Amino acid sequence: MNTIRISALIALASMTPSHAHLTYTGRDFGTLDPGNETRSETRSANISSNFGWAYSTDSDLGDSHRNRAFRFTLASAGEVSVSVQRGSNSLLPAFSIYSGLAHGSPFDHDGSPITQAYLAGVFGRPDIAQGAFNALGDWKIGTDASVPDIITGLYNYDELATFVYLGNVADGSSANYGLASGINGDAVADGFVTGTFFLAAGDYTIIAGGANTTIPSASPYTRYATNVTVSVVPETSVPLLTALSGLVVAFRRRRS
Repeated sequence: MNTIRISALIALASMTPSHAHLTYTGRDFGTLDPGNETRSETRSANISSNFGWAYSTDSDLGDSHRNRAFRFTLASAGEVSVSVQRGSNSLLPAFSIYSGLAHGSPFDHDGSPITQAYLAGVFGRPDIAQGAFNALGDWKIGTDASVPDIITGLYNYDELATFVYLGNVADGSSANYGLASGINGDAVADGFVTGTFFLAAGDYTIIAGGANTTIPSASPYTRYATNVTVSVVPETSVPLLTALSGLVVAFRRRRS
């Protein structure tokens, strides 16, 4: 294990539980109904690095602790807009959206035995991976409560929380977030990103982080104040459009 990985483990050991695990504390948007309501909700968080998302776009994945998780539930299918706005700081934000949720207490984290066992199975040994987080694809993570089979000593990977990748948006360009294929940059590194997704009813996770690979991945944990907004607006229904079209035709006929 190299010096950078040892430093990262020491940093994780010194963090508080609220920062050392994948939680949604204070970052739950609740249930939204895009088929029937117009609504916009904002939640604030401190993102712990300006690079955590970008360094999770390559093949050795990334450290979930360097990012922040948000959640919401959709009662019906529809369009959902997600925006991330930095505070008075230098954060270049990015986010990925997934179907699926992390476990409640005890919380998931990259260093749990089941997560490490899973990563060992994927990479051959767990220390190749920087963490469990995949900013551009599906990923899994588990809790310390997972127990291996008493006979085989193997974990049941069905106990892992699974995140199914749906999309991403990143601030700026490849000059700051790197050359990984599949990053959707907005071309303007101004501290704001937004994207709109059509989603089915269900549970969703947003992982927001920093998109600046010019900063070393071993940099200390810090606090970048950030606001994340989730908005839904009902689409105009086909019957309503038909009715409005009929009114226009009738109006024209009366004028003629």
